[in-house]
Amino acid sequence: MCADCVNVARQEVLNFGAMDSQTKQDCHRCVCEKVLCGVVLPPRQGNHCCLEAVRAHVNNVERRSATLQHESRMARLRWVRRERSLLAQVASLQGEAQLAALKYQQNLHRYMLNIHSIADQVIGIYKGDKRISGEAEPEEQDEAKSKGIWCQLLDMFLQEGLLDE
Repeated sequence: MCADCVNVARQEVLNFGAMDSQTKQDCHRCVCEKVLCGVVLPPRQGNHCCLEAVRAHVNNVERRSATLQHESRMARLRWVRRERSLLAQVASLQGEAQLAALKYQQNLHRYMLNIHSIADQVIGIYKGDKRISGEAEPEEQDEAKSKGIWCQLLDMFLQEGLLDE
């Protein structure tokens, strides 16, 4: 770069011994003085169209900026819609999962009651309690005693409709 030159793009290597002659004679670039814009012009450009070039560049950048802002807004709207859709799906799935959990919890509670009932019957059989058939005939009591716990469980599941015959 020459000493008195504002051209920062100059790539020449200067001889420091002859710096005065090189600084002003070899630099063919000048600063536009038309509107004091400070734009460095190519050598000997007579029409000084730098202002129009800067305006064209600014307009181009503003158009690109507007385009990018529009694309950004549209992408944001798409993502907001997608997020809402996904949140609705998550809420729906969560509701379904809660209903299924409630159903399984109720079934488990019912099975536990049936198991406790069967366990009480089995304990009653081994202790000689007559709670199984109340006022049943003696042959029905013998039949109930001869049935094992597994047969009673199987009958219970068949009655509940949990197993196919």
